[in-house]
Amino acid sequence: MSVVPSYWADIPGQYKAFIDRCTPWCDTHEPHASIREGKKGYAVALRTGPGMHECERIIQSIEHFYGHLHIESAGHLGLTSIEYKENVAPRQEEIIKFCKLI
Repeated sequence: MSVVPSYWADIPGQYKAFIDRCTPWCDTHEPHASIREGKKGYAVALRTGPGMHECERIIQSIEHFYGHLHIESAGHLGLTSIEYKENVAPRQEEIIKFCKLI
């Protein structure tokens, strides 16, 4: 599972560096190593701002990465307006529903 905060409406540099370091396992790199077939991936994007568009952009980046590793994108969750832990409680039911997918 990938859980990524949103910095400037995109994945943070640390996560991009992780993706870059996985290149030897991606199908765009020849020859490439492979990971075990049948892996499922889940994506969670978290923002303090109200715009879901930014979460969708992050989720697309994660799922694109999964595709090059032949990991099935099995679910995603975008959470907006989460600045303080108190902001999580109103979303608890949605979060629990997502966690049951995993």
